[in-house]
Amino acid sequence: MKKSIIIFLLLISAGVSKAASVPVTYKKVAIDSVYICQSKSAYAYHKYECRGLARCTHSIVKITRAQAVKLGYKPCKICYR
Repeated sequence: MKKSIIIFLLLISAGVSKAASVPVTYKKVAIDSVYICQSKSAYAYHKYECRGLARCTHSIVKITRAQAVKLGYKPCKICYR
C-alpha cells in the first residue's frame, strides 16, 4: 500500500514538473475601444468613465480608436492626459 502511494505521488510530481516546464504564451488582445458623442459640435473621443462624455445629450457610440481618428476626432483633454 505504501509503495503504491509513493509511486502515485512520484507520477503526479513528474507530471507537474513536465507541465511547469512547458512555456505558456498568452495572446494580448487589445480592443482599443473609445466612445464618441454623435453631435455636430463633438470633436473628441473618450474613455467610458469620462465626465466630458457624461455631458453628451445625443447618442453615444462605441467605436475603435482608429475609426474615431479617421472620422476626425481628437483625444479628450480630460480623460487622455
